[in-house]
Amino acid sequence: PGAAAAVRDSPPEPEASARRYAFPRGRRLLRPRQFQHVYANRQAGRAHGRIVVLVWVPNNLRQARLGLAVSRRALRRAVHRNALKRQVREHFRRHPLPGVDLIVSCRRGLSPPLDARAVRADLARLWPRVRP
Repeated sequence: PGAAAAVRDSPPEPEASARRYAFPRGRRLLRPRQFQHVYANRQAGRAHGRIVVLVWVPNNLRQARLGLAVSRRALRRAVHRNALKRQVREHFRRHPLPGVDLIVSCRRGLSPPLDARAVRADLARLWPRVRP
């Protein structure tokens, strides 16, 4: 009983990997004006996959920023929209990009639930095309 109590009372160890894959506010597009800047820019790069569409413009920062635009029209149920957004955020964290503002949206007409492997494969195929 003494050893179990000591384990229970000790504070949790901070994981270095949790911080490494953090998604702070500085890495996100948050305001409508930021999204409009990307969509309205004539030099914006675009890449279309079977599941997602990427739109990006260079920024003057050392890191990329991500915006997610998954509409209710594309995926009706919130659980499916949120699952897609989680997968995109995870890919963004694990595969760093140069200084760009990137918006990822979902194509219409997909039949949910989306296969996670297909989403990862689509992102992996499009990711190298993103250049500042």
